[in-house]
Amino acid sequence: MEPAAVIPDEGSTLVRQDDEELCRRLKAGDPEAFKGLVRDYERPLYAYLCSLLRDPAAAEDAFSEVLMKVWKALPSYRDEGRLQAWLFTIAHRVCLDRFELAKRREESLDSEQGAALRESLASAERGPEREAADGEIRSRLEAAIAGLPEEQRQVLLLKEYGGLTFAEIAGLLGCPLSTALSRMRYAALKLRGSLEGLDA
Repeated sequence: MEPAAVIPDEGSTLVRQDDEELCRRLKAGDPEAFKGLVRDYERPLYAYLCSLLRDPAAAEDAFSEVLMKVWKALPSYRDEGRLQAWLFTIAHRVCLDRFELAKRREESLDSEQGAALRESLASAERGPEREAADGEIRSRLEAAIAGLPEEQRQVLLLKEYGGLTFAEIAGLLGCPLSTALSRMRYAALKLRGSLEGLDA
């Protein structure tokens, strides 16, 4: 899998007009439909996992786990909500499981080695001109996102990478809608403060 940048592109907003048809084909066991699902959602899901886990190798493993869980859960999937929200819910739960496992093993997901690997992969993906142009902004933004309290960071990532609505985020995190909105507002204020003085 090609590593995705931690910060989404302008074109990464997910708009899936054919999700209903895709769901129908997936539930019918169409292997081409599953390939289409992977093609459509690979980049945003991987970027979300990478942002939460802060380690491209762990994100790649988690992405594989998400795909396996999606494949196994397809027969019981009910078309009650958006496919996108369902996929990001699975990805979020995979991350929570990994955090719990890491906590039990007393391993740090923020090791210096993981940060160095993430930076080298991100640098290799961008050309030297672009690297020079947006390197400082990108690193300040990544540091600011990483420095947010966990509750605010989760809401921000689910909104920006997952494209979930605030109602979907509130449901996924088990909090009131007003709390999800408040966490996003505080996250945005902190990010704005962290980026003050940088030329866009």
